[in-house]
Amino acid sequence: MNDRVKRMKDRLRINRYPLCIEKFRIANETLEVTEGMPQIIRRAKIHANVLENITIFIEEDDLIAGAGASKPFGLEIDYEYGIWTPDEVEALKSEVYTIDPEDEKELYELNDKFSGSSLNSNLVKAMGEILGEDERLWPFMKSSVVLPPWKDKEGGSGGGFAQSGMGLGPGFFLVVIDFEKILTKGARAIIEECRQELKNLRYFKRDSIEKKHFLEAVIIVYEAWIRFANRYAELAEKLAKEENDFLRKNELLNIAKICRKVPEYPAESFKEAIQSFWFTFLLACPSPTAAAGRFDQYMYPYYRKDIDEGKITDEEVIELIELLRIKEMKMNRVSGKANRKKNAGMAKWHNWTLGGVKADGSDAANELTSLVMKSALDTQLPHFTCTLRVHKDTSLDLIVEGLKVVRTGLGMPAFVGDESYIKFFEKHGCATEDARDYAMTGCLDGNIPALTRTQTAIMFIVAEAFDIFMHNGYCPFSKEMVGIETGTVTEFKTFEEYEKAFYKQMDYLLHLAAERCNVEMISQRALFPDPFRSSLMKDGIKLGKDMLNRTFDFDNAACLVAVGVINVADSMAAVKDLVFDKKKYTMSQLMEALEADWIGYEQMHKDFLRVPKYGNNEALPDLIASNIYQQYAKLLSTIEHAYGGYVVPTAISITAHQPGGLAVGALPDGRKAKTILADGSMSPMQGRDMNGPLAVLHSAMKINQDEYQATLLNMKFHPTALQRDEDLYKLASVMKTYFTNGGKHIQFNVIDQETLIEAQKNPDDYRDVVVRVAGYSAYFTALTKEVQDEVINRTGFKNI
Repeated sequence: MNDRVKRMKDRLRINRYPLCIEKFRIANETLEVTEGMPQIIRRAKIHANVLENITIFIEEDDLIAGAGASKPFGLEIDYEYGIWTPDEVEALKSEVYTIDPEDEKELYELNDKFSGSSLNSNLVKAMGEILGEDERLWPFMKSSVVLPPWKDKEGGSGGGFAQSGMGLGPGFFLVVIDFEKILTKGARAIIEECRQELKNLRYFKRDSIEKKHFLEAVIIVYEAWIRFANRYAELAEKLAKEENDFLRKNELLNIAKICRKVPEYPAESFKEAIQSFWFTFLLACPSPTAAAGRFDQYMYPYYRKDIDEGKITDEEVIELIELLRIKEMKMNRVSGKANRKKNAGMAKWHNWTLGGVKADGSDAANELTSLVMKSALDTQLPHFTCTLRVHKDTSLDLIVEGLKVVRTGLGMPAFVGDESYIKFFEKHGCATEDARDYAMTGCLDGNIPALTRTQTAIMFIVAEAFDIFMHNGYCPFSKEMVGIETGTVTEFKTFEEYEKAFYKQMDYLLHLAAERCNVEMISQRALFPDPFRSSLMKDGIKLGKDMLNRTFDFDNAACLVAVGVINVADSMAAVKDLVFDKKKYTMSQLMEALEADWIGYEQMHKDFLRVPKYGNNEALPDLIASNIYQQYAKLLSTIEHAYGGYVVPTAISITAHQPGGLAVGALPDGRKAKTILADGSMSPMQGRDMNGPLAVLHSAMKINQDEYQATLLNMKFHPTALQRDEDLYKLASVMKTYFTNGGKHIQFNVIDQETLIEAQKNPDDYRDVVVRVAGYSAYFTALTKEVQDEVINRTGFKNI
């Protein structure tokens, strides 16, 4: 980390993040003058007006132009998702956010004008038409089977978004756009491609007018994007004239020169490619899940050419990547109170995918793969997150390079197994060459660049579904019937009857969740066409369709995320062992103990806690966990989503296991009511893995993870376990074995429990402590106490 990067890093840690309203204001002004135009044209004009009018700046020392808000570190109020009410804004101000009093006053005035146009209001309207006095969906919406629960029919789940980025919101899609197309062709060529399509367009087909509007919208946005880059060129030239330092003057003039070239025209050098990438990424945001795709693959030709021609050094390359990390740290997002609980720590998932294989199956790792990881090692910043794809021919040396970053406590890179991810896509009909090109979106969901996109990924709390099943369809959290009557649990004669009834209940609730998904998807498709990102999907210009208005060969638009499966597996194992097999307790006794939250049933509680748990390579709980995951995937494979595909299973909790746990009563696994659930999906319940890390991996390998778009396994090691390089090589070998045997993902925290406890007590003294939460790293002190406790309580292994 050179002096420039150190200076810029030192400026990162601020106490308050400004909420900005420029985008909201511009959007509102544009909507007023575009009434009656097609929605995609209105959206394009909003986007263009933002790019042409929002305040821009170039910060001291920076070599890359472009910021995600009208103020440094700012978050632009996102008009698309929902309205920020005074109570929601006050809640933000009580945390780490600030807003100018005049802006706050104007915000509420804009709210009044815009109150009926957000996704939340339209979703409420759409659901209201469906719900009415509906006896199925409305009770379900109020429960916490999916998060967040609705407060009422008028306000939905409440809250909005404020995010950094120069694109259109709300932007929670999981997608990798075609960065390579921009780098190699440039925006001007894509504009000409649109004009040629318009010239050749004939109005015989039903969607010909839609195609015309789409192509016109793309041209509007791309022309404004070019002007946006030129605005930065003009600003850099202005700053250069005012600059007395000769070196900085030349840096600013070089920024201006590059911004006049890219993204309008193809990049020809690594520096130009970096700037073009960043301008493109800015328009892929605002999005908490904007993905950079396979950065080390599409950037490598520019790196190799400049290195070979002596135009750049590795040190200069590292500096540019580290500056991108710093710019990424300024790209923030925050949601309403209810949503904040399920993704704590200013969570975002701007994932860079490294390594893996090429289309022909050969190793894809290159020098840039290592340099990206070195930039993370040097800067020790939690964003952007990196994920290293591992396959059978990945060198142990490369994995160890990644583990050396992990060893510092940064929690990245995460490691994923190519074999399982590629099998997932092949199973759904994707060509092997395409499947091999997958990249991470969001936490760990695989998507194929420009070929697939996930529109909704809703947290489904399996433990809550189990709680409802245990009460014969009644939800203790919302205190009404949510499920169906599957039988009073005290009347089941065999475990097989009991298990079958649970799956019946889960099937019913999954269908309700899918219905909610479909209503959201239809509302989003109507409200939020996105010409920019849609133009960078495969055949986007040729088809002339928004990415939410077309069906892909593998259409994984809808996902339901399984949360709390391990608690259910441990619970069912305990019920089988102590109630059905050994008959030590009756189901009536168990239900009484659960209703009492185990109070007064201490010996019984100990007995249920002693039953072998998942994560210890024990046959019974591992088998039940495997069966639940298999059944979950099987049930979803029969449920259609609104675009004609089938709902896809995925399993990453983010931090939803905390608010999800608040709605779940005491469980037969010994867990107390309203306490946190197991994290991730392949991870054992905190503190229950007693037989070491290899036993955890053996348990996880018994689950068919190939069926899932993502799974997540957290592990925590004490720093002494990875002190020596030989320890890292040993762990690297273990990981390759895990991935060879069906493992999909693994990530590590390397920190001692005592440090985390002290950081919780004295946060100001430990502001730089980073931990891996779910599919992202975060400053430990920025997490909620509940999530901090969960990270602390994860088993910390002292040897491999």
